[in-house]
Amino acid sequence: MQLTPKRSMVILAVACLGLFFLGMSSFGVTDPGEGYYVEAAREMVESGDFITPHLNYQIYFSKPILTFWLMAIPYKLFGVSEFAARIAFSFIATLLAFATYRVGRAFGSEFAGLLAGLAIASSPLIIAVTRLSPIDIAFTLFVDLAVFAFAMCAILNRQRWWWVLYAALGLAVLTKGPAGLVLFAAGTIVFLIVSRPGFIQLKDWLKRLRLGWGALIFFAVVLPWYVAIHFATKGLFLKVFFIYENLGRFAGRTNLGKAVWWYYLPVIGYGFAPWILVLPFAGFSILKTGLRRKPAAQEGFTEEKDRRSLFLLYLFVWSLTEFLFFSCSKTKMDTYILPSFAPFAVCVAVKIQEWLVAGNAPAAQSRAAKVGKAVFNTSAVLGFLLLLGGPIASCILVKTDIVGKISLALASALLAAGLILSSRYYKHGKIEQSVVAVALGFALAAGLCQPVGFQIGSKKRWDDLKLIASHLKDKDADIAIFNTFKPAAMFYARAPIDSFFHPHQLKKAEPGTAGRPQLVIVSDKVVDRLISRPGVNLKLIERSGEWAVYEAVGARLERNLTLEEVFNKPKALEMAVSGKAEWGPLTVPYAAGDRQWWKKQ
Repeated sequence: MQLTPKRSMVILAVACLGLFFLGMSSFGVTDPGEGYYVEAAREMVESGDFITPHLNYQIYFSKPILTFWLMAIPYKLFGVSEFAARIAFSFIATLLAFATYRVGRAFGSEFAGLLAGLAIASSPLIIAVTRLSPIDIAFTLFVDLAVFAFAMCAILNRQRWWWVLYAALGLAVLTKGPAGLVLFAAGTIVFLIVSRPGFIQLKDWLKRLRLGWGALIFFAVVLPWYVAIHFATKGLFLKVFFIYENLGRFAGRTNLGKAVWWYYLPVIGYGFAPWILVLPFAGFSILKTGLRRKPAAQEGFTEEKDRRSLFLLYLFVWSLTEFLFFSCSKTKMDTYILPSFAPFAVCVAVKIQEWLVAGNAPAAQSRAAKVGKAVFNTSAVLGFLLLLGGPIASCILVKTDIVGKISLALASALLAAGLILSSRYYKHGKIEQSVVAVALGFALAAGLCQPVGFQIGSKKRWDDLKLIASHLKDKDADIAIFNTFKPAAMFYARAPIDSFFHPHQLKKAEPGTAGRPQLVIVSDKVVDRLISRPGVNLKLIERSGEWAVYEAVGARLERNLTLEEVFNKPKALEMAVSGKAEWGPLTVPYAAGDRQWWKKQ
């Protein structure tokens, strides 16, 4: 089978359909991560306020507006559901895979493009983040589009890409704020330092980028909402977001957890599997070629080869800089290094193609044949073993329903088929098809496995809380949750929920002050801390698994301050940024806002 653009796009579309769309609404909203955004977007639709983000019925200062819009629009079209919350981000992940394919194809070949697209689509961390942390997959797409556009326009002189750079940077700033600009600029500046382009070449690159028109596009994307939110909150949102959320987060003062400097090494190890096995060799080859001084003056180099080496050098150096940047940050989360994956995928795919071409040269055929024969014979053996034992192991060892067992059995069969076909293609001299067969088999198998994995994880961690929260919908009561913050519970209860962490906040009600019932959601792990409090009488209302709802008879909750109330206090912002505050992240809205206030507007 000869690869053509049509065939490549069909293959990639099938892989993305399985990886990002299959079973996307088969499990509930997850915390932490997804719950923040699905609930904030739901409140956006309920309130009709599409300018100021709200979470727990109060201003939510943590992120700009774009992620909430990407959920709120499907809510308006399809109704509030897990499907509507996730559909836009499944398309965003698909667009990331196709953008990676397009760049790999433009630089290398049809094979390199398809392999790059399949590599990014099948990366485990990409799959997980698409389902569990929508803001990070959207931010990753926009930053990577900017990186790709710079490389395509400035270095390869593909002029149709110039406007993509500025539109993508604007969308990144609407998704996560100035982090998009900082990341793009940091990696690009490091590239310019290590590549040392001459003045004429640099001037030519800047001319291709059309900075003046680009600035107009960028500000046209960014300014309308930032100006609107400034006036809507009288400047408070931008002050909190820029000073506290961005500077404080990098300094490690918005999250209580800390991590070691090598935190991201295992993250990229599992998150970019199995392509991480090739990445160090590809990176070494790219650096060795790209960092040669004045390559055009050396034997065997042409202007086209110089351009190609700079292109790969930019993608690799940018991704490596992004990886090191967040390794230096005191706040570390797995998703932060996600923008490095797509440029790395292009680097890996192009280098694999180059190695295959070099392996067909007469001087390299003998050595390449020995290595290739060993690798692909091993693939055939693994494929047959997986074909024989995979379905049986899926049915016996994995605790799930019959649909899940069939999905896992089929996944193992598809991966086995990919390995076996890879070996057969190799024996017939079709090296590129053999590599694509492995990549496609891995992608399709991952597409069938991941919905089952999410369902199993959801059943263990979230389904019980989802059930009892759903039963609180339309309850005429004040709802609180003890010792945790769960936006997913708000999403299913369709109501504000107070989070409190100290038993003494649950106080005996004063005579004559009894109002609506005070309900408390609490886990069995910590309920004893409330039961042991003198004067607190908890009456069980409902239980599911380790979660239960109690009525605190004759008791009321001492409410937390809302975020707006906290940040309007003179010293609160200063204490938060300096790290002197005793409490957790200030942009988490622990206090329930006033739902009735919206109804009066």
